[in-house]
Amino acid sequence: MSEKRYRSIKIKLVFLLSFSATIALFLSSAAIFTYTFNEKKEEGINSLSQVSRIMGENLIAAIEFDDSDSATTMLHTLELAKNIEAAFIFKDKVTIFASYIKDIDRESEVKKIIIDAYENKDIKKDIKSIESYNLIVSRPIYFEKEYLGTFAIVANTDHVDQTIYEQFILLIVVSIVSLLVVIFFALRMQRMFTLPILRLKDAMEKIVLNKDYSVHVYARSNDEFKILFDGFNTMIDTIEEQNSKLENYTETLNETIELKTKDIIKQNSELEVLVSAIDKNVIFSKTDLSGKITHVSEAFCAISGYNEAELVGKQHNIVRHPDMPKDIFKGVWSAIQNGMCWFGEVKNLRKDGSFYWVYTKIEPDFNSENEQIGYYAIRQDITSKKEVEELSENLELKVAERTAEVELKKQEIESIHKHTRESIEYASLIQGALIPDNKIFRNYFQDYFAIWHPKDTVGGDIYLFEDLRNDDECLLLVIDCTGHGVPGAFVTMLVKAIERQIVAKIKQSDEDVSPANLLGVFNRSMKNLLKQEHEDSISNAGFDGGILYYNKKDKIVKFAGAETPLFYTQDGELKVLKGNRKSVGYKKCEMDYEYKEHIIDVEEGMKFYLTTDGYLDQNGGEKGFCFGKKRFQNIIKEYGDESMADQQEVFLYELDSYEADYERNDDVTLIAFEI
Repeated sequence: MSEKRYRSIKIKLVFLLSFSATIALFLSSAAIFTYTFNEKKEEGINSLSQVSRIMGENLIAAIEFDDSDSATTMLHTLELAKNIEAAFIFKDKVTIFASYIKDIDRESEVKKIIIDAYENKDIKKDIKSIESYNLIVSRPIYFEKEYLGTFAIVANTDHVDQTIYEQFILLIVVSIVSLLVVIFFALRMQRMFTLPILRLKDAMEKIVLNKDYSVHVYARSNDEFKILFDGFNTMIDTIEEQNSKLENYTETLNETIELKTKDIIKQNSELEVLVSAIDKNVIFSKTDLSGKITHVSEAFCAISGYNEAELVGKQHNIVRHPDMPKDIFKGVWSAIQNGMCWFGEVKNLRKDGSFYWVYTKIEPDFNSENEQIGYYAIRQDITSKKEVEELSENLELKVAERTAEVELKKQEIESIHKHTRESIEYASLIQGALIPDNKIFRNYFQDYFAIWHPKDTVGGDIYLFEDLRNDDECLLLVIDCTGHGVPGAFVTMLVKAIERQIVAKIKQSDEDVSPANLLGVFNRSMKNLLKQEHEDSISNAGFDGGILYYNKKDKIVKFAGAETPLFYTQDGELKVLKGNRKSVGYKKCEMDYEYKEHIIDVEEGMKFYLTTDGYLDQNGGEKGFCFGKKRFQNIIKEYGDESMADQQEVFLYELDSYEADYERNDDVTLIAFEI
């Protein structure tokens, strides 16, 4: 099919507008011509009707008295009218009473025109018509209802033709001007259509030639071109996005292919290494259906002492050891010939005459068409195992002897363990005896509780409560010694001894009691007793703890702590006094270290809580974190208004619930009292 000839939008638009303008002008001209002609015709007929009415009234007398000359004279007054060709007075359709003819040469023609106009018409009625490009107006003349005759006027249509001609010339001029204007505006308007299309064409060429999908076309007006451009831009953005995804996918695919290729190469390399390793380490052989060796691994050659050339083509019984019963090999041969798998321990003969044991698995070998072509066997060297079994038989007697000796030692150890356990339990009784009777708290406090739970039978935690010089003074010590169990218990004994000396000295003195000074005394005493004055000392023991002095009369509490805080409530608010960041007695603590002392004015209802780190550092919960000071303080805030007995139950319950399945870390000591 031949391609249609190219016609630009410019030509089509000019042709369309010109054609439309021409049709419009033609229709309007036809309408104007028709209207003008009818109007001028009507105007001429109306004018002649007026003339005929006036002349008819003037001619009544002349017709009545049969004076044709007077009538003719009156008709000649119409000479002044340029368009009147003739005028007649008829007695009937053919009898002319008087006449006026402008052009004598046309007399017969004019008479015929007027007579033809009366054909098939009533002469006694008004007649208005156009005959042969002439206007004819006929009016009957009556006098006192008596018909006298008919007055008729014949006029030409020159003034109508002139008007039509002038109108035609004007329309021609207007049409030409209009067409020129239409063509001008068509040329201007075509830019509105062609420029956006050309811009779109340029953008498409850039995309095709340069593969540049960042090109966009923007409309200068909000019309169908804007919709087209927006759609084009969206399409380009979509193509660019898809190209980007395609490039990324291609790049990813190439990388994947490259990685897969590398993996395959690596796997092939690893497979080669694996095959080589199997060949070197797996004792493997293949035979045909008759039992001749067709393939052996390096490991088979190494353990048998033969090389590959010496084995291939030989019967497999080349490595059969004479110690192996023939019935076993008959069973092997029967099983594998029936397509079954055989496995068992076999003793084989080396080339040098020595032997080796293998655990063997023999199976039928099939080709790709599932036809049996031979057998293959995989072996595991169990020579050492068999040697151990032989040694084990010899060792059974020795084991029995050693068992008897172990049983004797066990009895001795159990005796020692029983003695040690009894000693520790007795030590627990001694340590428990050092713990003060809780009834002494009643002499000073409104309410109280004491929790002392060693981790083991004996522990490194201890609390001491002493009356001082009168019934108004008391001293509370909560001590966490180095370690727990027996070592910690020994240190608590040392602490108790030093405490007895300190209390005895206080009772013999009238000086103010200072918990901070007492911690200093403990520090110096323990360092001296344990010879921990220097960094290179062998021993390194001490304690963390707090000393609280209460004077009921003066209503004050003094407190000093070594790595131990004091919690107390006042007016519904929980407060914390932090202890010093130095422990007591250890090598790193200076001999003359001074501890800080806190003095609190007390009032009725205040509650104090003093605990070792065994409570705060216990692991538990979902993540195994320490119980912590925050949870400890929350218990005080939530249950601080309860009785001390109830609070004791809460503290024990919360610790046990938090600990759950975790092991107890340390000794736990918690003392609480209410002023």
